[in-house]
Amino acid sequence: MTASNELRLKRLPSTLPMLLKAAITRKKPSSAPRFPSYTLDVDKVVCANSQLQRYRKACGFNTDNTILPVSFLHVQAFRLHMKMMLDKQFPVSPMGCVHLSNSITQLRPINAKTPVRLTCRVAGHQITDKGIEFSFHCSAFVDNEKVWEDTSRYLSRCKTDVAAAPKAARSSPRVYSHNRSIAIGRQDARSYARASGDFNPIHLHDISAKLLGFKRMVIHGMWSKAACLAALSSEINSVSYSCDVDFKTPIFLPTSVQLHYDSLADGVDFELRDKSGDKPHLIGRIRTIGN
Repeated sequence: MTASNELRLKRLPSTLPMLLKAAITRKKPSSAPRFPSYTLDVDKVVCANSQLQRYRKACGFNTDNTILPVSFLHVQAFRLHMKMMLDKQFPVSPMGCVHLSNSITQLRPINAKTPVRLTCRVAGHQITDKGIEFSFHCSAFVDNEKVWEDTSRYLSRCKTDVAAAPKAARSSPRVYSHNRSIAIGRQDARSYARASGDFNPIHLHDISAKLLGFKRMVIHGMWSKAACLAALSSEINSVSYSCDVDFKTPIFLPTSVQLHYDSLADGVDFELRDKSGDKPHLIGRIRTIGN
């Protein structure tokens, strides 16, 4: 550790060994969890072109672009999430955590060949009626200039003493001006797993998903967000913007979904819904910066 409480890494940790370790890591939840207070820091991260092209194809981004897709650095930052969750100080088990929300801010475009410095820290936590919620905040820097930020909120399910809040009455689905259908197959999940390095068994096969309590395999939540960003790229009228999403329900494969959206003066509101158009899988908003 440095005086600033940073743990500096020479390189990004490899995902597969961490996933194997995560599969056998079990921790007993605490009623008063204490999360690590240090920051992980890794310099000179350069995106491999082969991985970047797989990611672009898997999510639907333009494969000829020299600029990183706004969501791409999340798959690099996820490796720092895993590194920290496997620390003995981390109070919850990494496997089984539910991704509740993600917020990404691109302060300026990043050239795919530009080395970046990535940092990751725990941004906070709270005890809810469903378990322990916690957030990771990651940043990317080019020559000490912050160019990108990412915050992911997770839930580790466990029994708590917090009383459940009364359920709010379900409102009618919002009516959007535009919608389009997106077909999603099992191979889309496997392609994203290969591109992102996230080989969680629930995303790979129906059998492994059923062993972990799902009726069928599901697509990654961050694939859903990236696919929406790729589909809405022509609606985003700025190179600097934020995109926030709340993940609502899993997408079981194969299926088709509906992307509903409204283009606004300062961004886009959107939802990814089931094929009937009634149930949201994610709800998101894009807002431009500096316009």
